[in-house]
Amino acid sequence: MPVKRLEIAAFGGAEVIRLVEDTKLPQPREGEVRIRAEASSLVFTDMLIRRNLYPVLKLSLPLTLGYDVVGRVDAVGLGVTRWRIGDRVADLTQLGGNATHLVRPADMLVEVPQGLDATRAEPLILSYMTAYQALFREAEVHPGDPVLICGASGAVGQAALDLCRALGLPAVGVASARRERAITDLGATFVAYDQADTAGKLDRLSHEANGFKAIVDAARAEKLSALMARLAPGGHLVALGFSAPFRDAHRAGHTQPGLLARLRFAVDFMQIKRLSSRPGASRRATFYDISGRRARHPQEFQDDLSTLFALLEAGRISPRIQRVFRLDEAVEAHRLIEAGLVEGRLVLDLMLPTGRDAGGHHAASDA
Repeated sequence: MPVKRLEIAAFGGAEVIRLVEDTKLPQPREGEVRIRAEASSLVFTDMLIRRNLYPVLKLSLPLTLGYDVVGRVDAVGLGVTRWRIGDRVADLTQLGGNATHLVRPADMLVEVPQGLDATRAEPLILSYMTAYQALFREAEVHPGDPVLICGASGAVGQAALDLCRALGLPAVGVASARRERAITDLGATFVAYDQADTAGKLDRLSHEANGFKAIVDAARAEKLSALMARLAPGGHLVALGFSAPFRDAHRAGHTQPGLLARLRFAVDFMQIKRLSSRPGASRRATFYDISGRRARHPQEFQDDLSTLFALLEAGRISPRIQRVFRLDEAVEAHRLIEAGLVEGRLVLDLMLPTGRDAGGHHAASDA
């Protein structure tokens, strides 16, 4: 059986993505299992990796894209006793998830309930986990705590609002004016970031709430000082990424928008590092790194993802999936992400047959 995967041999735009076929299945070594993938990521982070702009990974080419995976165990290496062929599992791969078959360490996997649809379970691994841990592990919120979500129409932003609705956190969501319905449908108060009175509205909402217990910033569109001023005493700003600077540079027509975003990220990182290290500060700020936190607290990752699967299984959360793509439609998906045309999530379905028979290397078409 051939293995199909999305590979890049050069960093750049969506056109560098190629659908590649390998004739041999990868074989698990001791302590590993092979997964027949069912669904995988198509997210902003995958785009940053493609452009070599993801700050927490040192990348070398060629590489296979795909930050996470849901699938079934179809081969088990020596010494593996927990997993059997046919078990459903999930993993945060960072690289390699956009492949029909991949090998992973057995002790990194999390069980997926048999009845969950893979394309609905996949967003929980990265998008919902990021939102959940930012709120409950980093900011340590409790039911009733007011929360502000910046970049609320993106994958992590909508996940955060869905969790706030499900778990009793009154939320304010900031997004572009055309995304209002997506925010209010999740039970949040909406504020448009692209209007003249945005800052005034947010200041008033903060005052009415006696400050936000948590601010989850998935966009980095506003000055840190303004965000910190809206926190309640003991509140926590959790910064996740820098989509806004990238979008601004992209819209302005810069040929290398990612370089400007990288500079903005570096400045923000130093500022937040300084804020987080102040002794006795009543308001905290940190960057959240899902892979770094998982390395430090592996059991928390296992527990939290199991909690999210249980919430999905019970119908308490509902990932918004804008569209499901085949492997050979990846270029189109990446272009939508880069242009900021995604509301919620795109998902790669690895069980769907490709639109044409792949004879070696070819472009992952956007036709």
